[in-house]
Amino acid sequence: MATVTAGIQVLPNGKDMNTDGVIPKMIELVKESGLPYHIGPMETVVEGNMNDIMTLIKTTQQIGISMGATEVITNVKFHYKPDGITIEDKLTHLP
Repeated sequence: MATVTAGIQVLPNGKDMNTDGVIPKMIELVKESGLPYHIGPMETVVEGNMNDIMTLIKTTQQIGISMGATEVITNVKFHYKPDGITIEDKLTHLP
């Protein structure tokens, strides 16, 4: 399976919920995943095979729920090419 990149934004939500510790915990999970990543101000981009990325997304959502969110809204953008695409490819093709 070709390498893909995915822009992921996971938003925990809950009435009277303080999300201060949730996002850092999700970022910690991304770092521990072993997948190459780039943390940005609006989303985190990860690189890997589709199955590993989907597992990471599901796990970050579950962290939000386990830390008190009643729901989690997740925005994901995938970049797929048959011969693969990496974060490095995307960063080196900037004008």
